[in-house]
Parts: sequence; structure tokens; C-alpha cells
Amino acid sequence: MKNKSFSKKIAVIGVGNMAKAILGGVLSSELSISQVFLFDRNSKQYESLASNALFEKAQSISEAVGASDIVLLSVKPQNYDEVLTEIKTATDFDKKLYISIGAGISSQSVSDRLNGAKVVRVLPNVPMLIGQGVSVICQNPSVEEDDFEFICSLFRSAGSILLIDEKDMNPIIGVTSSSPAYVFQFISAMYQGALAQGLSSEGLLDAICDVVIGSAMTLKNSPDSPEEWISRVASKGGTTERALATLNDYHFSEAISEAMKACTARADELGKLS
Repeated sequence: MKNKSFSKKIAVIGVGNMAKAILGGVLSSELSISQVFLFDRNSKQYESLASNALFEKAQSISEAVGASDIVLLSVKPQNYDEVLTEIKTATDFDKKLYISIGAGISSQSVSDRLNGAKVVRVLPNVPMLIGQGVSVICQNPSVEEDDFEFICSLFRSAGSILLIDEKDMNPIIGVTSSSPAYVFQFISAMYQGALAQGLSSEGLLDAICDVVIGSAMTLKNSPDSPEEWISRVASKGGTTERALATLNDYHFSEAISEAMKACTARADELGKLS
């Protein structure tokens, strides 16, 4: 796999939402991929997958891995043990390059189970489904530069990437992977709060989503801090100041911080279970 022009074959083990988002990025990219072997125990997972000559359904994990150069492990953390056991029945399984996206599962633990195979740990998130994801990728010096860049390009095809050291992987779950759920809950709370005050539902959810998107883009495209933008919106004695005071009374910021700590703690637990 040292040749940059080498057309790679990829096995995708587990064809859930994240895998489908990644595959969507593959189809819209110009990556040098000649074949994608898919395997999922639930055949219904194939139904919503775009029909493409690039995709081929494998009959087993062993078949998919044996036919590939790179293996994407897109299964639940609690299923890793079973899947890795099956992978070890594949031809030259330890010579493949593995991408692991299981929360809390270290690349070293996967590598150890696969006779020292090279593993890159990646943490994608839900907005990949619309090509706006953020994928956190662990740097791994043992992986050849061309291969690592290929993996980076694979995930860039469905959004942006952030490179970090693996020691920081569990804490960042609450920042990029679990956090879309916080945003959805915040939007839901605003929506329900608006309805409770008698506002019509027509166009309301779209408006709230646009406010969130617009606010995020304003901050992203500005050199100023979140605190500076808060002070600009919250004029003294005004409605926003009163609303922020209420959020503070309910310990809004502390609740988010505790939620992020809980994400990290659970990732640590999952890692120990693996």
C-alpha cells in the first residue's frame, strides 16, 4: 500500500448510520477505491444503501477482510470481541490496515487482538450524514504516511477532521461525537418552549435551526470569543440578559460540563470492558 496510485479495496464491517455516512462520502469523492466489501448480520441495513457497482455484499466477515486492504470496523463496542475473533479467521488478517470507530476502544487493544496489525482510531459524528461531520483521527506513527493521508481523505469526504493524540480520545467524545445530541435537545427545548407560549409551529423548527446554524457560523468566522459575542447580544437590562440569568440559575453551563465528563467516564468504562 505504499504506492499513492494504488487502488484500494475496503471492507466495511457493520453497515449502520456511521458506515453509510462514510460510504456516502466515498461516492462523492475522488478517492482511489476499486471495491467496497460490505458485511452486516442484519440484511435490512443494506436496504437504504445507495446502489453502486463499487459495493459488494460479502457472505462473512472473513470473506470481506480477506478480500480487502483496509478494514473499517463500524460495530458497537460490545460486539468488538466477537468481530475480532472472526477477523482472525481471514487470510492475512494481520497485514490489513484497520480503522476503528468504536467508542472507548483503544487502537492498541485492537492491534493486540489482531497480532500487531496497524490500527487508526477515528471518532466520526452524526452530521457526516449530510457531509458536515467532524471526524477526530488519532495520529499513529506506525502507520505509513500515504495510508494515514488516505484515511484522512476518506473522512474529509464527509466533513472536516481533527487530528489528536489518542490519550485525548475519550475526553473529546463529549466535544464532537455525543454533542450533536446536546444540540438537538437544546433545539427541542427552544421549540417546545415557543409552542408553550402559543406560537404557531409553522416554520418554527426551521427558524430555530437557522438561528443555531447562523450563530455557530458567526462565531466560527470571527476572531472573537463566545463570551464577547454573548455580551454583544445581551444588552444590559434587556431580554437576553434576563434569559441568560435564568439559564445560570438552572446551572446550564455546569450541566453541559457534567454531561461531557459523563461521556468520558463511560468511554473509559467501555475501554475496560473491551
